[in-house]
Amino acid sequence: MGDAVGAQFLYDSCGHCDYCVSGDQILCPAKRVTGIVADGGYAEYALLKGGYVTPLPAGLDPVAAAPLMCAGLTAFNGLRQAGAGPGSRVAVIGSGGIGALAIRYAAAMGARVAVVGRSAGGEATAKELGAELYVATRDTDPAAALKAWDGGANVILNAAPSNEAAAAALTGLAPDGTLVLCGYDNTPLTLAAQPMVLNRLRVMASPSGSPHDLRDTLAFSAQHGILPQVTPITLDEAPAALDAMGGGSPGGRRVITF
Repeated sequence: MGDAVGAQFLYDSCGHCDYCVSGDQILCPAKRVTGIVADGGYAEYALLKGGYVTPLPAGLDPVAAAPLMCAGLTAFNGLRQAGAGPGSRVAVIGSGGIGALAIRYAAAMGARVAVVGRSAGGEATAKELGAELYVATRDTDPAAALKAWDGGANVILNAAPSNEAAAAALTGLAPDGTLVLCGYDNTPLTLAAQPMVLNRLRVMASPSGSPHDLRDTLAFSAQHGILPQVTPITLDEAPAALDAMGGGSPGGRRVITF
């Protein structure tokens, strides 16, 4: 048996544009996406390109590591692109697939972590993952709560599929803070310009990552023991899992095993 490798969101890219030659293949205008425009998503066997698969670090269980190829990479790379690090205050909106990993990554990076969720029911889980502050938006204005958190968050990572949630938290940033969109929806993103100008706030988005970003994600995950909780399912069970996700009750990460 050969080495265990992981395939990511990025199937391949052109290989010769400025983004590819500088190692930012995820920004290539001609990139192709695994399972959407190229085969290899829900498959027992797939033919993949060597430069776009990543060896798994020793001891990293392939089934448990599967969500790191997308959700983990998106969370880890979004945090570091925004400058999260030791001593910074990081707020994560949503604690689902991307959000739960973002909380753990931020804490492992040495950041202080807050979590913004809809109801108080998510507080216990958020604090188990490493958050020191939990903000329930049904009861509290998220921007005001974050601003009261020692002057605001240096990074707010939106892991929820909601532009409205991201906009509502914007002014909870400290001066020079960054709002990172990892989750979004198809509605316009409307932000208040004046506080952005007066506080030099930034908004950026993070589309997964390039092969070298996935290597770093997997190495960091292995070093800090960060793996999502997963439930193995068969391919025949995938439609029911997708229906549950669509109904808002995904029941954790499901990984298809053959």
